[in-house]
Amino acid sequence: MTARRLLLALCATLALAAACGGDGNDNPTQSPTAAPARTSDTAGLEPIDVVRVTLDDINRGDIDAAYPNFSAQARKDVSLDEARRLLQGLQASGTKLSVTIAQVGQQTITGDTAEIELTLEIEINTTKIPVDDAAILVREEGQWKIADHFLQTALAVLGLASPAPLGPRALDDKGCATGDPMEGVYAPKRLQILDPCLTVTGTVRDDINKAEDGDITFGLYLSEADQRLINDVNRANYDSALHIEIVPEDQRLVPAPKAGDKIRVTGPWVTDLAHGHNEIHPAVKIEKIE
Repeated sequence: MTARRLLLALCATLALAAACGGDGNDNPTQSPTAAPARTSDTAGLEPIDVVRVTLDDINRGDIDAAYPNFSAQARKDVSLDEARRLLQGLQASGTKLSVTIAQVGQQTITGDTAEIELTLEIEINTTKIPVDDAAILVREEGQWKIADHFLQTALAVLGLASPAPLGPRALDDKGCATGDPMEGVYAPKRLQILDPCLTVTGTVRDDINKAEDGDITFGLYLSEADQRLINDVNRANYDSALHIEIVPEDQRLVPAPKAGDKIRVTGPWVTDLAHGHNEIHPAVKIEKIE
């Protein structure tokens, strides 16, 4: 997904969308009634310390202090006034959010651009989600500013924290869910829909598990005809299996299969933007193939 397409999905969600990149105009777009932003003192700080200071501001709910730490490009697409409104909406929903750095990897500075490999830990209420990503910073007026990409993947996992209550899911005659294909999915904004309903066949891998959000997960070794549905991350990290998830609301009617079962799975075909692999999520129908 391009940065701009991801921006459109994120800016409807949370105030942290102020991290998304723009079109290069150096003039931030702000509401004419917006008060000047407070700013943390980042003069002289190294790139990783600018990231730490900015995350601390965001975790305290102080978007005014965090906002100037983003580049002119980042500030153009999302005004300070809009960022404030989005953060207030998050706070009003009662959602507790924190984003912390769990691990710092390789750091590269080339001229006025810095890239830092990071593992973030995003905590939404009581659920913790690790995200591997990179912070991109640029030097503007002698200070490092967060430019593009860093918080985008973090935001992609957020959605609004809890899925809406769901009764038995209605399916059409093809086994596809009627209505919103992401209904009942925890933090749906982390998933990019490639096809809202697809049916695949394969053999269940020996990794059936229950995730922290209550989803039943497992890998599916696909038939030859369905190999196009996996990507390089599935091949590298999942032994070429397609990841499958059954959300809690569906588990009464869509029970977990057993390792080695040959099954047919129907549901949205998506890319997990936080981890990069393809999935069927939620699996709304599973049939055992005799």
